[in-house]
Amino acid sequence: MDRNRVQGFSLLELLTALAIVAILATITVPSFSGLLDKSRRSDAMSALWQVQLAQARWRSNNARYAPSLAALGWASALSPEGYYQLRISEAGAADYIILAQPQAAQQNDSCGVFAMDANGPDYSEGYASAVCWNR
Repeated sequence: MDRNRVQGFSLLELLTALAIVAILATITVPSFSGLLDKSRRSDAMSALWQVQLAQARWRSNNARYAPSLAALGWASALSPEGYYQLRISEAGAADYIILAQPQAAQQNDSCGVFAMDANGPDYSEGYASAVCWNR
């Protein structure tokens, strides 16, 4: 037996392992980021459905829809998780539009602003498409 033999990794082995880790990181980080964006979208959708329900309750007792979130009893204009800023942009006797504007970590999401009216999600130009609502 050779007792003087040095044990360990060679520089080539370390560089190979480092290259493999770097390649795996470049593949997984963007997909993980996309999963985070997708999970945060549910924050906007949930908040919009809650506001829609509150608007229906308000309208059953009033001649028109509530003009603001404060009128509906919402203490904050942020969605429950804080990823979206909510506001009622138009409210009348027959309809309303609620907007969920992405904030903070969600600002770079490709879906952008989610919108909802009295009939449900609004897929109009400039708002999140049906694809964003369904994924």
